[in-house]
Amino acid sequence: MAKREAVLSVIYDVWGGMHPGAWRTPDAPADPLDFERIKHIVQTAERGKFHTLFLADTLGQVMERDLDILALTANAARWEPLMLCAALAQYTEHIGLAITASTTYSEPFNVARMFASLDHLSGGRASWNIVGSTGEAAENFNGYELQRDERYERAEEFYNVVTKLWDSYEDDAFLRNKESGQFVDPAKQHAIDHVGKFFQVKGPLNHVRPIQGYPVIAQAGASPAGLAFATKVADLMFAYRMPIEPAKQFYAEAKAMASDAGRNPDDMKIIPSLTFVMGHTRAEADDRMAEIEGLADPRIGIERLKGLIDFDLNPYPLDGPVPYVPPTEQFSKTMQDYYLGMARDQNMTVRELATYAVRWEAESHTPESMADLIEEYIVADAADGFNLNLADAAGSLEIFVDEVVPELQRRGLFHTEYQGTTLRESLGIPRPKNQFAAK
Repeated sequence: MAKREAVLSVIYDVWGGMHPGAWRTPDAPADPLDFERIKHIVQTAERGKFHTLFLADTLGQVMERDLDILALTANAARWEPLMLCAALAQYTEHIGLAITASTTYSEPFNVARMFASLDHLSGGRASWNIVGSTGEAAENFNGYELQRDERYERAEEFYNVVTKLWDSYEDDAFLRNKESGQFVDPAKQHAIDHVGKFFQVKGPLNHVRPIQGYPVIAQAGASPAGLAFATKVADLMFAYRMPIEPAKQFYAEAKAMASDAGRNPDDMKIIPSLTFVMGHTRAEADDRMAEIEGLADPRIGIERLKGLIDFDLNPYPLDGPVPYVPPTEQFSKTMQDYYLGMARDQNMTVRELATYAVRWEAESHTPESMADLIEEYIVADAADGFNLNLADAAGSLEIFVDEVVPELQRRGLFHTEYQGTTLRESLGIPRPKNQFAAK
């Protein structure tokens, strides 16, 4: 099959690295809110011509519910992502800035205005990762919680209201005519007058339309309801990385669903996550993985599995088989099926599954093996790129930028310069038309 250029995003989630042992390494930063460290990460990614920095976020300690376990991890302190990206925009020129904002615990007007402001602050580089929150987040918001299907129903209405608000002023609505005294053309100002199941919003938004029309929309739908929503609206579809054959099937099905929704499937980029540590050699990469694994408390794996499979394995023998787990209703069925299916297929013990959960699917790679993996998925139409998740706090991103990126460029799999000035232009995704503008 013909090669195409990969989309590359880097995830910044936990300050010491995604692996729960990484914060204890000698080269991890001492301060979880070390701005110089995150500034270095985003500038390194921009030097490597990455498309986006994705700031993952949570409104509750979803994976570590026990405070004794939380005390062992680096999850207890996080940047507020919008504030952080507003600052990072001043130190970067090209890389996209993707932020998670919940449709369950936010209001459309606030989200529309925040992302419009970030898009202008960054020169057209904002991206909104749409999530519908559940689990422990509810306990921080008056116990308000929605069932899965209703979460997506609210998310879809939320998205529709936000895009109406972004369109409530046309691109040329602000005349700013000092001679006539007319600041806005009233014919190009639109009250949206939205009345729905979840929201009543008059509008218009008190903001200029975003530079990109809409910030790039990211979504991670994998359940049937989530996939249906993502294929309608997402420019970037975040996904879990699967083995190559099921990944090809998922890729084909998602692209077909986007086409059925009336979209150009090439305008929806599917980028699975890939968690890794890197070394210049195989021995160096494996030693680095062993180092951070040895620093992770095994209790973290058991606790993390509670959030992944909605079941407490603490009462079961560590070296006994993974027991029967009833199907979940409130948590991610996709994650439950993935972990329990793997445990069943590989006859894993509770300890082995917990160790895998601690790793968060992290792999050790050399520059060559990483380039080979990316090429395999791109050429096979199993992905449009990857959302790169750093398992360690230092070193892996630099090796990727200095050695993997040039190899991908040599193979014709990655661009050598940014295209255009906005994130949409960099991704090759068209700017949305204003839905209220005269046809």
